[in-house]
Order: sequence, then structure tokens, then C-alpha cells
Amino acid sequence: MRSIAVILMFGLTLAVSFLPTPDRLEPGPEPARVIPPVSVCPIFEVGERRTSVSVLSSVNGPGRLSMFSAGEATRVLDFRTGRTGSVTIPASDVAAVGVAGGLIEMPSDTTASGVVIAGGGSRAAESCADIPSGQAFIAGGSTASGAAFDVQLVNPYAGEAVVDLTVTTDAGIESDERFDAVIVPALSSITLDLTQIIGGRDSISVNIETSRGSVLAFGRQTTDQRTAVWRAVAPGQDWWLPVPEGGDTKELVIGSPTNAEIEYQVDLYGPAGVVESFASGTIGPREMAVLSLTTETTEAVGVRVITTGPVVSSLWIDSAAGFASTTGSQVDAPVWFLPGASLPVGGVGSVVVLNTGIESVTVAFRSLNQTPLTRSLPLSPEGLLVVPLVQADGYRIEATGPVVALWTSQLEGAGTAAMGIPVQDG
Repeated sequence: MRSIAVILMFGLTLAVSFLPTPDRLEPGPEPARVIPPVSVCPIFEVGERRTSVSVLSSVNGPGRLSMFSAGEATRVLDFRTGRTGSVTIPASDVAAVGVAGGLIEMPSDTTASGVVIAGGGSRAAESCADIPSGQAFIAGGSTASGAAFDVQLVNPYAGEAVVDLTVTTDAGIESDERFDAVIVPALSSITLDLTQIIGGRDSISVNIETSRGSVLAFGRQTTDQRTAVWRAVAPGQDWWLPVPEGGDTKELVIGSPTNAEIEYQVDLYGPAGVVESFASGTIGPREMAVLSLTTETTEAVGVRVITTGPVVSSLWIDSAAGFASTTGSQVDAPVWFLPGASLPVGGVGSVVVLNTGIESVTVAFRSLNQTPLTRSLPLSPEGLLVVPLVQADGYRIEATGPVVALWTSQLEGAGTAAMGIPVQDG
């Protein structure tokens, strides 16, 4: 009953060694609250693939995870973030479900969650969503050459929702009645299989507009059994993206949901410093610009995208080491949570941090696990740091100035990439 009540009321210098975390960095006590903040996650328990939900918090407090799919919540699981301020929950501990939504009641406003979906030769990771917007956009899907792409629409609330989809491909705007007035029942998750509806499309973007209720959306791309999952987000005109090192193909995708031409400029933050206007041009109505980031360098870089109209910028990685996608951030901040960031057993992984300011900063990388470790490193103006991951529930990044943070991992040809979540008052 508590979960249903929440749903009704709601509407989130390399020489420095690893050191044990001082006691003062432990999360504080839970705050007084009436309605807990919530977030919504995509849950994918199909075949060999399993979902783990990571919750990170600045407090030691209680939370609750419940699953929902077809108009009702399944069994719920209560948890605490504990002394470390973190917990990882296998979705199978809550319910044996296929494709569903997960509703997390979190212990404080300074809490973040994310998912890692792994198994069957694939890995994917993404942060969970908090407050839905009336418009969300997702770009970069494909249904050509054996690729599969679907959009998951999640309604965690007690009222029915209705959305309209504008789907644009290399063939133009797609006309199909299944994209119009799509009903997403209360407490439900529905999946639109675009591979079946519009197969053979090289590039797909989807603009989602809500006419009634609230919906959160996620895209899922599968190629050669490798899977990428990323969120549909509200468009904006200023985007940041750290980009990990390596990769045969690393592409910046800038997608436009509007019927007007939009001019863009991409600044590159790399080993040679800042290259202003590394790329620039015009995006046609409802089109995408796809820019290679590996032609300049295979080292870690950062990008900033500035446009004259609303767009969504995302990173695509396709290499022998892994296949992944994540959406950029419209804000920089001194504190970031990276839920799910962990070193896979037998694999590799790293955190990439970009200093967005013109002053040097110090960045503290804190793993959140039973034996937290903190590593503090200096970061030059407009520079980047790459720090190897350890096994953890996730990471907390604290800097003395504004930064943006992303994590990535690879294991036996399966990879992840996920933007962190900024914590404005953490």
C-alpha cells in the first residue's frame, strides 16, 4: 500500500595512492521526509540477461524497490543504503519478470539510481529517470542489417497516459497508426518493437510527446547479441560529454526533433587542449548529424555541443571491446553519482571526468562498497582524468569546481557507457 500511495502523491597527480575513506565521508542520517523522492528504471529479465539496480545516496536511509508491468505492482523489496550509502539489488530478488519498470522510493533527494543489464554475451548500463517531461527525444537506433531496436514506454503512475510518437528514419517521417495516441496504462510498461514495424532502417529517431499523464522512455538497441540501453530525454541547446579512450568507432550523434534547421558547434577537449569549432554545421528538420570522434585521437576526450535550437546529443561506441550508447548532460556540477559503476570480474573499466571550467580543480573519486576507497587527483583547466574502476556499487565524484563524469566497462567484447547523475546539493 505504501508504494501505491507514493505513486498517487508523486506528480529525481597520479602519485596519490588509494586511501581508506575517512569516517567523516560516511553518509549522514536519513532526513525527515513525508513523500520520498522516486526514480524509474528499465528492468530486463529475459533469457540469460539479468538486471541489477544500483542505488547511491548521501544518507544512510531506507528505500523500497517495486516492479510493475501490466497494471499492477508485483512484490516489493525494502532496503537500506547503509554505512556506505550504497546498495545493489538483483531484480530477480524482487520478482521474476520479463520487460518491466522498476519504481524506487529513495531515502533522500541526494540519491541516484541506475541499472546494469548483463548476460548472454551482452552488457548495458544506464541511469534511471526521475521526473518525466512533456517531450522526450531519442536518436541513433537502427533496424538494418540484423539490428533490432525498440522503445520502452514506462508509466509508473496511477493514471493512464497517452503519447504520440514522431518517428523519423532515413526514409523520412514514418506513417503508422501504431505511433499515434499510444495508450500506456497505469502501472505499466509497454514495448514498441520498431524492428517489426519499420525494419530495414539505417537510422531512427523518435520524438515522444505526452498528451495525457506522464511517461518515461528508454531505447534498446541490439546488434549481434550486443545490447545498448539509453534514456529518452528532453531536448536542449547545450550538452557535455566525456568520451573514453580507445574504440574502433566513437561517434557523436546530434539529433533534432524540430521542423526547423538548427546550427551546431562542437568544441573538442583533448590532449592538445581545447579545439573550438572542431566541427560545425547545420542539421536539417528532424535530421541527425553523426560525427566521428576517433579521427582526431583514440585518447579520452570531451565534447561540448552548442546549438541554435533544441537537440539531444549522445555518444555511440562500437568496437571489438564493446557496444554502448549514452546521452550527454545539459549541466556540469561539482558532485556526481555514478550508479552501477564497477569493475566487471575479469574485465576492465574506468571513470572519465572532464573539467568544464578554466580553473584547476581537485577531483576525489570515491568507490561506494563495503571498503570504500578515495583517490584525489589534480585536474587542469579544461582537461580530463581517466581512473580505473574497482568493484563497487558505484562511485561518488567530488570536485572543487564544475565537472562532468561518465563511466565505462568492457568484458569479453561486451561494453557499457553511462553518464553520471549530477548532484546539485549533495
